[in-house]
Amino acid sequence: MRVWKRLIFYIILNIIVSAVTMLLVLRWWESRGAPQAALGTPVVILVTTTPQATTGIDVLPIVEKSALETPQPTADLLLPTPTIEVITYYVQAGDTLGTIAAAYEISMADILAVNDIDDPDQLFVGQKIFIPTGPLPTQAPPMTITPTLTPTLTATLPATAGPQSTATLTPQGQPASMLIDTVIGAGDLDSERVLLKRTGGGELALAGWRLADEDGFVFTFPQLTLYQDGAVNVYTRLGQDTVVDLYWGLSTPVWQSGETVTLYDAQGEVRATFTIP
Repeated sequence: MRVWKRLIFYIILNIIVSAVTMLLVLRWWESRGAPQAALGTPVVILVTTTPQATTGIDVLPIVEKSALETPQPTADLLLPTPTIEVITYYVQAGDTLGTIAAAYEISMADILAVNDIDDPDQLFVGQKIFIPTGPLPTQAPPMTITPTLTPTLTATLPATAGPQSTATLTPQGQPASMLIDTVIGAGDLDSERVLLKRTGGGELALAGWRLADEDGFVFTFPQLTLYQDGAVNVYTRLGQDTVVDLYWGLSTPVWQSGETVTLYDAQGEVRATFTIP
């Protein structure tokens, strides 16, 4: 009985010693530290970030590498973007976008583009705006072809209930001349007169022109200049000349029905005729 008790005692003691020995070995092992990675082996850590919205630049995943790896030359991933130099300006009382643009010798369109302003009239005192120091790059506008219209000299009036009429325009550059419009009060000395009107453009000097009937009576015009749309009356009787009324100075009437009135210029050429009705 005593032998079995001693045997059990030694077995238990052996287990305890083995356990203590194992614990000591493990603690010693931990104190020495875990095996490190072999020297020269690169350690690569990949960290991927969510791309953020940027202007003209794509955000790439960030790759970090250990100092043991030899860096390799890479191409430029970021392209240079043009920069615009601006001046900060605060709107003063009485300022308009036009006066600001003129003061800095820059176009209003460039100021609107830089500041993203929709309405140029909505400036307020103290507003902070940016003024570019030079013109912004622009694209050439597409070529616009504008057809050339050829004017016509005849204008047709709109149709009416009555007969249609056509108005003919006087071409620019037509030489000035005269026409005998009518003879008023033929045979009555007090009212007898010839009405002449100016036609064409420019000025017309009547000095030396002559008005004649079929019986040899001739009226010579004094120094007189008619302008566009001008007119003059030539009275047969005596009177005081004005710029619109001339007086022949006769004591008897000259004109009668059926007679032809002829107008000559200073060179003796016939310029107009009129038959009295």
